[in-house]
Amino acid sequence: MFDSLWNFIHNLFLSIMSNNGPAVPRTIYSGLQLIPSRFYDMVCDVPTTDRPVFVVKEIRWYKQRTSLEHEYLVARLQRRGGSRAMFATIERGPSTSANQVQVSSTPSPSFLSKEVYAYDLITCLSQEDMHRRIAGDDLLATCTFPELRLVEFSRLVHIVSQYETSYQVNTTMCHWFAAAIMEVARSRFSRPRTDNSPVPAYSPPRGAGCYSFINTVTSEWTNDFRMIEQKYEDDKSVDPNPIGPERERAIQREDEARAEGLQEGLQQGLQQGLQQGLQQGAARERAAAEERERALIAEIAKRDREAADWAQKLIEEAANATEAFRALQAQLRRDGGTV
Repeated sequence: MFDSLWNFIHNLFLSIMSNNGPAVPRTIYSGLQLIPSRFYDMVCDVPTTDRPVFVVKEIRWYKQRTSLEHEYLVARLQRRGGSRAMFATIERGPSTSANQVQVSSTPSPSFLSKEVYAYDLITCLSQEDMHRRIAGDDLLATCTFPELRLVEFSRLVHIVSQYETSYQVNTTMCHWFAAAIMEVARSRFSRPRTDNSPVPAYSPPRGAGCYSFINTVTSEWTNDFRMIEQKYEDDKSVDPNPIGPERERAIQREDEARAEGLQEGLQQGLQQGLQQGLQQGAARERAAAEERERALIAEIAKRDREAADWAQKLIEEAANATEAFRALQAQLRRDGGTV
């Protein structure tokens, strides 16, 4: 069902991540647990052309029948046009770590009397595992979506998780976390939007937000949900096609490879241009030398002709002088004189 998505993630992700949460594994499986930021990164590493294929068709809101009355969401994930599905539980609990390092095991709510860091978790489940998880729990509400892309749902869950990172038993606990995601998702995606009206005043479903018959819902929840919705809209406006860290690194490597290829091309072009320029310069120099040689030969030939003409003129003048001398001698002999 999700083979192409999971195989893509398998090929992209490294086995070692930072210690700010559980490492993203090399395979995706039922029972995998990720904090919202890791899940969002995972989805954003899918190429933008493939993202419209994966959608969230439905979100269900459950309440456990335990003394803690824990509330959580179950999202139905599937391929557009497909019938088979995978499921993801989305929930909040108190973190047991003082430095807010999130781990893959379920935290033990052993201290609910003070403000602690929240531990938000997304767990991927098969249909069988999902049925086992919700067995015996009360269904509080259901919301279906005509077109909710998985990348936008994961963006919303990430924003809700980052909006308030503390866990307080009377405010930002599991009830608030489930309500925030459900209410904003219902407002933005469950029906066509014709305006930008904010989330209306929050009215929880029957049994939601109660602990031992104590209602924890306050008027501040409505304000929180409106702020979250605005943060979602702002984030989407600034970054409509988010890119995950692995995808970003892959793009960076591609850009570096292109830049390196361009640099090599420029160097080769410069070398070829230099060689060509030298060859053209040598050819021009040879042509100029040949032209100078032809001009010198022409000049020598011209001077040779002038010298020959001058010599011929001297010969003619000498011949004329000789002839005149002979004529003078002949005249003198006739006249009886001597030269």
